Amino acid sequence: MAVWLWYYGQQGPSKLYESLPYTTRGVVAIEGKYPQLRIETIDDIWNEVDKLCQENTKFSDGQNLYHTVPLFADPNKLTESWMWDMIQEYNYVNRFGVSLGELDNVSAFRLDCFSIIDREINNCMKFEQKKNG
Repeated sequence: MAVWLWYYGQQGPSKLYESLPYTTRGVVAIEGKYPQLRIETIDDIWNEVDKLCQENTKFSDGQNLYHTVPLFADPNKLTESWMWDMIQEYNYVNRFGVSLGELDNVSAFRLDCFSIIDREINNCMKFEQKKNG
C-alpha cells in the first residue's frame, strides 16, 4: 500500500478515522454481510487488513489495500517510516544508478522489499494505462 500511496499520493481518509477508538463497517463480507467493526487499536486495523489480503481478487495486495483501507481506516496508521525509507533507497538504486552493493552483502529483507516495491510500481503503471486507455 505504501508504494501506491507514494505513486498516487495520499487519499484523504475520513476524519472519523483520525483517532481511536471508532466504529465502522467492515470491508470483508462474512456470510454475505459487512459487519460493524469496533476499531480500538492498530492491531484491529491490521486484523481487517489480514482478512483483505486473504480475499481472492484480481488486484495486487498493494492496489487492493490502497483502494479499500481508506474505507475503514487512516492508511497513515499502517505506514511506517522504514517503508518510505525503503522506497527512497529503491529509487536511488533504480533511478540514479546507485550501487546496491555486493548481492551477498544485501539483506534478504531489503531484497524482498525492493521486489515488492518493483512489483507494485509496475501494477501502478498498469492501472494507470487501463485508466487512461
